[in-house]
Amino acid sequence: MNNVIYKQIYDLDKTGISIHYYTQRGEYTPPHWHSALELHYALNGTGEIIFEKKKHALVSGEFLLVDSNVIHHTQCARISMGISIYVSREFLKKYIPDLDAYRLECSRETLVREKLQSYLKICEMIKELPRMYILQPLGYEMRCEAIVMDVMFVLLNNFAVREIREESTKDARVMERLNEINAYVREHYREPISLEAISSSLGLSREYFCRFFKQHMGINYARHVNLVRLVHIYDDIVNTQDNIMVIAEKHGFTNYKLFTRMFREIYGCTPSSVRKGEKGKQ
Repeated sequence: MNNVIYKQIYDLDKTGISIHYYTQRGEYTPPHWHSALELHYALNGTGEIIFEKKKHALVSGEFLLVDSNVIHHTQCARISMGISIYVSREFLKKYIPDLDAYRLECSRETLVREKLQSYLKICEMIKELPRMYILQPLGYEMRCEAIVMDVMFVLLNNFAVREIREESTKDARVMERLNEINAYVREHYREPISLEAISSSLGLSREYFCRFFKQHMGINYARHVNLVRLVHIYDDIVNTQDNIMVIAEKHGFTNYKLFTRMFREIYGCTPSSVRKGEKGKQ
């Protein structure tokens, strides 16, 4: 989104590691997932990441890990600066071939006392990344990559839980179908919501599609589409001077009452107050 300012240091496809520095205000991200491991570190501001039916607070000086293919959504309550680190599972498998036998979970709220020092050690490691980026000494990108590798070593040896997993083929089919749904929503979110259209495009009955989507995404399909619309609308409110009602209709909201109610629910304010706030900064 245009209202998120970030600097990408690494290309995940080339190195297996991607580091982003970002500044964002009031940002909401609908339910989504990554094939890579995802680590968020807050430099300032506050936020919340919701996954596996739990809310995880993200505050300055702390980090939160989201394992690969875990569906999650994020909300930054205030102006926030942070670091997002993505590490490819395929990259890690070069060193740990049986990585799929482990689940990674690490957040401040779930820490047990004996793991606290390891958590704080990782926080200290991550703190070096902004300094490297600002000073940019010779070979700083190499050093950043080394820091991330050190972080992963501590994570794997303190926060990896070995578990018996079902055959991965089933999970792969689920993620493939969710990716198809995601692609459909990106292409059609401006259009009226039609359960018949998307279910038939996937070769599924409407009833099965509704059950599948709710089971794996945690919300119903109509709400998900409306959340995607809200993200695009928020972006246009911040970055254009177009009429708010026109923006809402452009992105698929024809029920203005529902739009304003959901906008307030997600962003904690009215669309017009966001517009006024942006004007006040200019």
